[in-house]
Amino acid sequence: MLVRSMPLVFVVIWATGFVVARYGMPHSPPMKFLAVRYALSVGCFGIWAVAARATWPRDARSWLHLSVTGMLMHAIYLGGVWAAVKMGMGAGLTALLVGLQPVLTAIWLSRRGGSVTRAQWVGLVLGLLGLLLVVWAKLGFGEVGPASLGCALTALLAITMGTLYQKRFVAPAMFGPPASSNCWRRLW
Repeated sequence: MLVRSMPLVFVVIWATGFVVARYGMPHSPPMKFLAVRYALSVGCFGIWAVAARATWPRDARSWLHLSVTGMLMHAIYLGGVWAAVKMGMGAGLTALLVGLQPVLTAIWLSRRGGSVTRAQWVGLVLGLLGLLLVVWAKLGFGEVGPASLGCALTALLAITMGTLYQKRFVAPAMFGPPASSNCWRRLW
């Protein structure tokens, strides 16, 4: 039961993250806000993992890879995003900049001998145009300065590097419910 509801819980938490941030950000510095958010997330998902009898990584190397991935994809990425917004950069522009991540990843892969098909490029462009349509009304530039732009670009690089690092070093089943769980296998 717990394992089957994981996708729904994930979507609810992910979708409400920016809503919660919208109300919490004005009252807290970005890094303090993220630290509290992460502490609550670790507590909730720790309880969930124990209740679901999840398997845990068995060696230090696996933990290291998960830690690097987490630092890049959560701490540096979200820290950069929220710092840029806190410094006055418009949320729409910040979203548009970090929304370049799939394109940046595809460019990196194509330059390193990976193949990105024409259909994938079309999909990336359509996705970027879709993002632009969503944030268009909120695309105000706000206070774009070197510091806020630097934070947003650092966030973009961190999420891109985290994605590439995770793909290379983190096995899909490194952490999860017992191997007998059919639901978990379908998610991967």
